[in-house]
Amino acid sequence: MKKKIVSIILATAMSAALLTGCSGGSETGQTSASEASQAESAQPEGGDSAQAAENTGEPVDPFAKSDPPVEISVVQSVTVGTDQEDRSQNNNFLTFMEDTYGIKITHKWITTPEQYDQKIALSLATDDLADVMVVDMVTMEQMIEAGQAMDITDVWNAYADDLTKSLIAPEGGTGMEMATRDGRIYGIPMTTPVLESMHALFLREDWRVKLGLPEPTTFQELEEILYAFVEQDPDGNGKDDTYAIGLNKDLYGDGYEITSIANMMHAYPNAWVENEEGKVVYGSVQPEMRTALEKLAQWYQDGLIDPEFTVKNQDKEAEMVLKEQMGAFCGAQWAQFMSNAVVDLYINNPESDWKVWQLPSVDEEPAKPIVYDNTKQFMVVTSGCEHPEAAIRMLDIMHKLGAGDCTDVLPTADEFNKVWGDWGWMPVRPESIHGNIPKWEAVFAALENDDPSLVEYNYNASVLYEGQKEMEEHPEYRTSDGNRAEVEESAKDFIKGQWGTRFSGYVFGMATELAKEDLLVYDKCGAIVTDTMVDSLAQLEKMELETFTRIITGDAPIEEFDTFVENWNSMGGAQITEEINAYYGK
Repeated sequence: MKKKIVSIILATAMSAALLTGCSGGSETGQTSASEASQAESAQPEGGDSAQAAENTGEPVDPFAKSDPPVEISVVQSVTVGTDQEDRSQNNNFLTFMEDTYGIKITHKWITTPEQYDQKIALSLATDDLADVMVVDMVTMEQMIEAGQAMDITDVWNAYADDLTKSLIAPEGGTGMEMATRDGRIYGIPMTTPVLESMHALFLREDWRVKLGLPEPTTFQELEEILYAFVEQDPDGNGKDDTYAIGLNKDLYGDGYEITSIANMMHAYPNAWVENEEGKVVYGSVQPEMRTALEKLAQWYQDGLIDPEFTVKNQDKEAEMVLKEQMGAFCGAQWAQFMSNAVVDLYINNPESDWKVWQLPSVDEEPAKPIVYDNTKQFMVVTSGCEHPEAAIRMLDIMHKLGAGDCTDVLPTADEFNKVWGDWGWMPVRPESIHGNIPKWEAVFAALENDDPSLVEYNYNASVLYEGQKEMEEHPEYRTSDGNRAEVEESAKDFIKGQWGTRFSGYVFGMATELAKEDLLVYDKCGAIVTDTMVDSLAQLEKMELETFTRIITGDAPIEEFDTFVENWNSMGGAQITEEINAYYGK
């Protein structure tokens, strides 16, 4: 589990001391968050019809143009030695925001990524704040305690449109909970969409078909396939040089991992999950994980797993796919792009074919993949901001461009590309603005019904559809029939790109369907950091990796798992469990 090793409680105490000693007694810095919110909601917003509508209790239009324009200040990090500092302050997106919506975005300061956190800390200490600041969870906590973060509950509820809410605060996500205190919202999570973190099974389909093997709809069928990939010379070269399934030396991560294999057996390593009693527990120390490790040890002993995985990272293990020495791996939708192995293989070997499958289950109970809310940063509107609604409207507009219907304000693709082409210079850039899952739902519906009108609402969706449609219209581009012909050199990059994006779409589609059927498990830790994590987490993670690796490779018996569980609890794990449950208890 990748965590920023910091203590919220300690950080909060330090924050209070820091502000007392360094803030110079600023009235803004000493105002409580609730007082700031009350003052903010009572302020007249001269000329802003949308804000005026909120004050009267009438519905507001977050896309109504402010006249005269309203201004909000931001902070931003840019890379040294590029034109990004100038582009950050002068780009088509900022111009579009002001000309179309009457929101003028200015920069309080710009710094390098290396100096960003230090600059944020100085701003907090001197109470010299921009209206909108993107910070980590601990810094947000400091700002809430110091009265520097505005209570934006009412503004969020009034101005965040349905698309923004569904993408930034999806069901199962923990990001908004992290920014909520006593039912009031003090920050907006810069969400990495939860469903996009789901993992699936990638399988060498032409090998499976060639050997006459079943589809992997059960764990037992998957095992039959994996053993055949090792024992039946699937590449037909007469050599004993193929392995069944890839792992990486860190065991977890976005690809070539054990998490998905464990999920097939209802185990959830490297995740905090809610058990049947409603308590949050760490999956790596539950009994189901013992069973999963036993199976992995058997696979290793039987030659299904690359014996050199203990010294290979994800990209190195992926090279086995490109060399046609690996028949399966598990991972997130972007795992296919590690070493560009899967998509490059389509060009290197026209007969090759990969397919994405839902994780099969070891028994009658469906396998439920784990999904994570990996939100690390939050957009905070500071207590002195005169126009907090402009910050929420900015999020609405970004999501409208990336995932919604923006044809009313950008009627041509050229106009859209001009504005969206500068999305990388937006001062706030949650991953959710791309809206990958709803776009792919529209693309697949358009392909199935041969109806391009279903994607015309969004230019990005239209581009995806056009590429996939061209793939369908050219059989020579496809490999699902096992006999794709050689293609012109100019078409190769196009083919690789389209197959790669379609794999992503397949996984997104699976995640959506599984979510609807309540067949996902949601990690409950998210961005939570507890006091004991500060002292113990790194040591516990190291012990887990070493123990699990030794068990898998046969260097330790399965009984060592029991010892690991005892040590994990005594070395801080039990205390961390109590602290996480106490957090949810509040």
